[in-house]
Amino acid sequence: MIVTPNKDEKKLKIYVTISSLLILSSCSVAGSWVYERADSFLADYFKEYANFSNQQKDEIDKVTENYLDWFTRNELPVIRAVLVDLKEINNSDVDNLIKETYKNGQELFERSNKYFEKSFIKFSKTLTDLQVDEIKNHFEEIQVEREESRKEEKIYSEEVIENYISGFRRLNIKLTKAQKDYVKENIKGLKNIRSEWSFFQEKWVEELIEILNKRNDQDFDKRITAHLKALENLGDEEFQLKRKNNEQIGIKIISGILSNASEKQIKGAKRRIDTYIASIDRILSNRSLD
Repeated sequence: MIVTPNKDEKKLKIYVTISSLLILSSCSVAGSWVYERADSFLADYFKEYANFSNQQKDEIDKVTENYLDWFTRNELPVIRAVLVDLKEINNSDVDNLIKETYKNGQELFERSNKYFEKSFIKFSKTLTDLQVDEIKNHFEEIQVEREESRKEEKIYSEEVIENYISGFRRLNIKLTKAQKDYVKENIKGLKNIRSEWSFFQEKWVEELIEILNKRNDQDFDKRITAHLKALENLGDEEFQLKRKNNEQIGIKIISGILSNASEKQIKGAKRRIDTYIASIDRILSNRSLD
C-alpha cells in the first residue's frame, strides 16, 4: 500500500480519515453501513497508484480487510472511550480534555502507520520498474491537481474560519457572532504553512521513489522503514515550530469556545456525541455476531 502525502494533514492521515470519520460524519445506521465497507474504499484508493497485477490487487484487498478488523478490534474501543470522556465535558475542564483528545488522535495515527509498515515493505518488493514509474507519475498528477486547486482557494484566514465554523457544526454547535469573532481574533497568530507543507511533501515523495527504485538493495528494509516514520514529522525545525504554534492556537480556540459555550450548545454537542457512540456500538455489536 502506498501512503500519500496530500493537500493537508487531514488527508495525509489517510487511515484516520477513512476509518474513523466515516463513522463520525454519519448517523448510527448509515455510519455503520459505510464503515463495514471502509476496507474496500481504502483498497480502491491504493489501487489507483499503478497498474497492479491481479495478485497484487488481491494482496491489497487482504491487507486492507485485515486492517479494518484490527482497527475495529483495537482502535474503535479507544475512540469510544475518548467520546465518552468528551461527553462529560463542562466549562471548567475543557483545556486538558482537548489536549488529551488531540494526543489520542496522534497516537492512533502512529499506531495505524506502524500496522501498515511490514505490509508496505513486503508489497514494495513485488513492484516492477514500470509500476514504480506509474507511482511516480501518480504523485506528480496529485501535485498538479493540488496546484490547480490552490488557485481556487480562498484567503487563508477566511478558509480557516470556515473550517472552524463547519467543524463545530459537525459537533452540533452553531457559533454565535461573539464566538466567530473570538476565532477571527485568535487565528491572527497562525502561520500559513501551506506552501512549505507542499514543498516537504514533494521532497518526501522524491525520496520515496528513489528508495523504491533500489528495492533490491540489502539495506532497503531499513531505509524504507525510516522513511515511512519520517512521514509523521515532515519538515525542518523551523517548519515544525510553525506547526506546533498552529497546533497550540487550535487547541486554544477550541478550548476557548467550549469553555464559554452555552448550556444549549453543550447539550447539543452531547447529543451528537451520543450519535457517534451509538454508531460505534452498532459496529462492535455487528462484528461480535460475525
